Amino acid sequence: MTIKEISEALNVSVSTVSKALNDATDIAEDTKIRIRDYAKDVGYRLKTKHLAPRRICAMFERVDSDTRNNILNHIVTAFNDVAIANNFEVIIDYVMLKPENFVLNDYLIKNNFCAAFIVGMNFKSRIYKQIKHTTVPLVLLDNRISDAPQIASVASDNTTAIVTAIKYLTKRGHSKIGFLMGEKDSQASAERLAGYISGLARAGIEFNSEYIYYGDFTKSAGEEAAMFFTETDVTAVICCSDIMAMGLIDGLKNCDKTVPDDVSVIGFDDLNLLKFTSYNLTTLKQDFNRLGEEAFNQIMDMLDGKSAHQIMLNCKLIERGSVKTLN
Repeated sequence: MTIKEISEALNVSVSTVSKALNDATDIAEDTKIRIRDYAKDVGYRLKTKHLAPRRICAMFERVDSDTRNNILNHIVTAFNDVAIANNFEVIIDYVMLKPENFVLNDYLIKNNFCAAFIVGMNFKSRIYKQIKHTTVPLVLLDNRISDAPQIASVASDNTTAIVTAIKYLTKRGHSKIGFLMGEKDSQASAERLAGYISGLARAGIEFNSEYIYYGDFTKSAGEEAAMFFTETDVTAVICCSDIMAMGLIDGLKNCDKTVPDDVSVIGFDDLNLLKFTSYNLTTLKQDFNRLGEEAFNQIMDMLDGKSAHQIMLNCKLIERGSVKTLN
């Protein structure tokens, strides 16, 4: 049971649940009692408060304003909500702001962090090789290090999600399916590419490397990919992010191609901002709230002396209007 599930069951906001579980004073007493009683009944784990909050570092790879970072902020916000409810303080910091000789483990110990949540890291990060030598409990978002069993991770099941998208497209008559990749150094991108290759094989479709465009999770990458795909015979494109999918749709329009009549498009994420646009994008939904909450649960388990786990959450295909049925 997560804070989000409690909020949905009681028809209150996540922040209200967080305040109630943290015994905040700016919430009606009857609401607080109702939420705390329900949480107790369903077995929600609420830790006894310490004299002072324990500190967790949420370490971002970089500071930027693109949509990829907005996704990470959404996950960290959910992480922060459940941390506050359990009397933890979350401090945000960034690798890119650190000196060249930055040592993650020294930083965490010196600043009295009991754990850290690492987000936005890729294979080229300065701290990537330091991770398995860190003595403070860590949870990684979208990264798994196989030879470091003491490090937990949370991620969406990227591979299965893309396989699902391939199945969806093939049932609608598509066999020439392109793939718009994210950053080459991203584990999430690599897993989604693996899903693309596996999905094609399962569908009996021959893999064609000329149907892949390598982007970087930005809208401009999607726009640039449009020209590439118009020079192929693909009838559909699966994108590694919604923001690239939106860029692709805009770019196809500039090439006098329409979605879905000329090219069908599937995104990945299900961004909230889609509600305020006209893209009508079919996409693979990540559960950002649960990713953040599961990351915190992993930290709690490790602080309790339990083993770290590699958590993967299912994605859900959200059907809208950007895919055309050919048969």
